[in-house]
Amino acid sequence: MQMQATYHGTRSALFWLAVRITVLTALTLGIYRFWAKTRLRKYIWSAVAVDGDSFEYTGTGLEKLLGFLAAVVILAVYLGLFQILLFFVGLSVFDAAAAPGQVFVQFGALALPFLAVVPLIFFAQYRIFRYRMARTRWRGIRFGAEVAASGYVWRAIGHWALTLATLGLLLPRQTFWLEKYKTDRSWYGDARFVQGGSWRSMYGAMRHVLIGVALIIGGAFAGALNAAVPAVIALMMGPVWFVVGLVSYRVRAFAYLTAHKVLGDDISFEAAPRTGRIFRQIIIGGIVT
Repeated sequence: MQMQATYHGTRSALFWLAVRITVLTALTLGIYRFWAKTRLRKYIWSAVAVDGDSFEYTGTGLEKLLGFLAAVVILAVYLGLFQILLFFVGLSVFDAAAAPGQVFVQFGALALPFLAVVPLIFFAQYRIFRYRMARTRWRGIRFGAEVAASGYVWRAIGHWALTLATLGLLLPRQTFWLEKYKTDRSWYGDARFVQGGSWRSMYGAMRHVLIGVALIIGGAFAGALNAAVPAVIALMMGPVWFVVGLVSYRVRAFAYLTAHKVLGDDISFEAAPRTGRIFRQIIIGGIVT
């Protein structure tokens, strides 16, 4: 079963809404931004209709403000306890370390607090996803997601570690399994979402990323062989192609994952985003802002 989704919002209405909330955010020294996000989401959700019925966003700015304050407190306590532990552990490490290796130990001690925040980032990502689902309704029936942030954290850490260890070659595996973890724990009313497909099938979406990497590596080899002109051309094109390839990967991966989602037993989805149009919007939006 397939239904047509349409967007009936207008650029002018969204523009003037953005102007109003930007002014209010500036006048309140940033405090209004929680209500600003809520108003934007309410407009965008209501502008998207499926089978003639629009979505409804029920979140509030006060909820976001309270959530932000709670996150600040948790982060402060977490990092404070981590710094105390690092202080006592670090004293003994520095005392036992030989002078030549002390620089590496100190660098590791400085990097550890940043790494310690990574689990909190993944935890927040899932909580934000669950909040948006719980505050979204269609035809008076709400969406939802399981309380499963801790499981998402450890899976995200593991997949990111594999992706970094393989220099990005397992990025489709990471994208697919993390999306599947969230999708399989989501529902609409009493119907569950299921993420189908295979992560191996997503390598086609990485084509331009791999071309960009190949150009960079080829340019480095050309430089080593004193082929100046090919090296310069490849090293100039490679990074640009890589960035465009990342955008293309995100777009094509989204389309693939959407096409392989199922709600209940018979509701499927389809998305046909165009990389060129999205890339133009990113450039124009970056210039305007």
